[in-house]
Amino acid sequence: MTVILDDPSLRLVEHYRDDPHLRGALNALTRQTYGFDFEAWYQAGFWPDDHQPCSLVRQGQMLANASSNRLDFSLDGQHLRTVQIGTVMTAPEAQGNGYSRYLMERLVSRWAERCDLLYLFANGTVLELYPKFGFRRVLEHEHYLPWSASPRASSFKPVDLDDNDQRRHFMATVASSCPQARLSLQPHVSQTMFYCQGPYREALHYSTTHDAYVVVEHEQGQMLLAEVYCARPVVLLALIGELVRDTTREVVLGFTPLQADGFATRVVDNDDALFVWGSTATALDAQPLMFPRLSHT
Repeated sequence: MTVILDDPSLRLVEHYRDDPHLRGALNALTRQTYGFDFEAWYQAGFWPDDHQPCSLVRQGQMLANASSNRLDFSLDGQHLRTVQIGTVMTAPEAQGNGYSRYLMERLVSRWAERCDLLYLFANGTVLELYPKFGFRRVLEHEHYLPWSASPRASSFKPVDLDDNDQRRHFMATVASSCPQARLSLQPHVSQTMFYCQGPYREALHYSTTHDAYVVVEHEQGQMLLAEVYCARPVVLLALIGELVRDTTREVVLGFTPLQADGFATRVVDNDDALFVWGSTATALDAQPLMFPRLSHT
């Protein structure tokens, strides 16, 4: 622990994943701020060393946090070392004291020169905050496809990750999966299990015919194909034809496909704006790319 010099009661804590009291305090603030926590992920053994909270506490109470997440991507086959900053939050009673600024400056100083890309996602209420730390807004582009055809007979079945055999098979497939996207998170079982045992638990399906897993959701005539895990490149339209419903009018991809034939693109319009550190243009600036949805931390 490090004592913040101008406030002896305030302590900076890091590398405390296995401390139940500090982890519990982080979980409590995360639930209060974002509506989820990391406990099930931790208890299942999926919290990796590369996920590093950086927090301020006073007398055991979590006042603020910003986490760094080291993630490896491939971009058109080239290795990309990245650090994503996430879970930036301050307890309501501690706001206005500069705690988030202190943590952000610390993480930028630590990581900016040690990776190929330092970035974060921000909601619409804090878009003016991150340029103060050298981040700039970069627009992402999603691929979509208007749909009117009838669905084909589907070979995809829901996956039950509480079943040991199904969970082991899924994890092995993720670990050996090849890129299905131009900007692709390199196989990362821990990150994948955060989503697939959490918010996308009901969205995971498997086809023995294609030997592929998909994460797919349907809402109000739109189908989101969030991710595909397979040991070989797949033909997306072949999968989509089995995954759509009679009510599907639009298919949206949660990643940038290797082959975009037939798809249109548009600027991503949601409450998750991408900010990249530094003034130098990157490959993300000039191309219709997006970070895979299941890579957000």
